Amino acid sequence: MTMAERSAHWRNIIDQQAASGQSALRYCRESHIPPGRFYFWRRRFSEHPASPHGFLEVVPGGSAGSPSGICIHIGKHLAIQVERGFDPFTLRAVVEILSDRCSV
Repeated sequence: MTMAERSAHWRNIIDQQAASGQSALRYCRESHIPPGRFYFWRRRFSEHPASPHGFLEVVPGGSAGSPSGICIHIGKHLAIQVERGFDPFTLRAVVEILSDRCSV
């Protein structure tokens, strides 16, 4: 499992616990999830929301008639403009390179 897949897996578990209304410990017990792992990932997501292994908020940019797709802002000094019809492989390569070279 890649780090992105692992992060997505744990993000899903953390979101499900939050939606359940149960305490984290009770949710972990009933779902047979090791509480230590749950707390580790929850802390990781809360401490590093813009980390390359976490998640970034993506907000649609421009107006309805704009040719712009989205603009991804990472921290204060980095933004990635993604036009409609972009090549997803190129975007992935850019994000991986920036993730390796930048700490936000």
